[in-house]
Amino acid sequence: MSQYSSYVEEVQTSGNVSPEEMERAQHLYEDLLLQTDSSRVTGRIARTYAEALLAAANQLGQTQQIDEQLRSLGKEVFPNVPGLEAFLSSAAVNKKAKDETILKAFDGRATPLFVDLLRVLNHKDRIGMLRLIAIAYRTLREQEMNLQRVLVESAAPLTDEQKQALTETLAGILKKTPILVVRVEPELIGGLIVHIGDKLHDTSVRTRLRNIRNQLLARGSHEIQSGRNRFSY
Repeated sequence: MSQYSSYVEEVQTSGNVSPEEMERAQHLYEDLLLQTDSSRVTGRIARTYAEALLAAANQLGQTQQIDEQLRSLGKEVFPNVPGLEAFLSSAAVNKKAKDETILKAFDGRATPLFVDLLRVLNHKDRIGMLRLIAIAYRTLREQEMNLQRVLVESAAPLTDEQKQALTETLAGILKKTPILVVRVEPELIGGLIVHIGDKLHDTSVRTRLRNIRNQLLARGSHEIQSGRNRFSY
């Protein structure tokens, strides 16, 4: 995905995550990269395009349609048309050939606004950013609807009651409706790690044990050094 590694490549999973949850977690991870790392020019550019796209879609009453078309492009069109994404993203292919392909593939099948987006990105040599723009667009829509994606890493699967309680707690804190993305990580032993935007709230037993271990190591090092100092006279 452009300059970004996928969520699956960046994070070791336990295998207990459904494909749907993993995809949602991947979207959240990539969204954090887009929003919180100001050094990533690609993230800022993708968000700028998404803001312009959302403004135009709002004006035309097509926000949902554009969202669906962006999703369809990444989840259905590209996977089912081998080579299409690589062709459109390739710097070795001239813009005219890409433009002809865009019109042939999408004109009359997608909204004119969506087709215009593809053609503008092609003209600017930024069509390879489509997936990131789609992520930014969805995030902006969710913000408009007062929604907030929250990644929750748990040592064990959460029950419906636990999810409901966590949702209510987060709603009170965020003043938004949280969308929980739960990922099971048995190595946490117990507790939760909750990612809210670029903030991390860690209550896991693993982290507490690591902190205790570090304290013991630090204390041991101090005692060893003290012993050395006593025998140095």
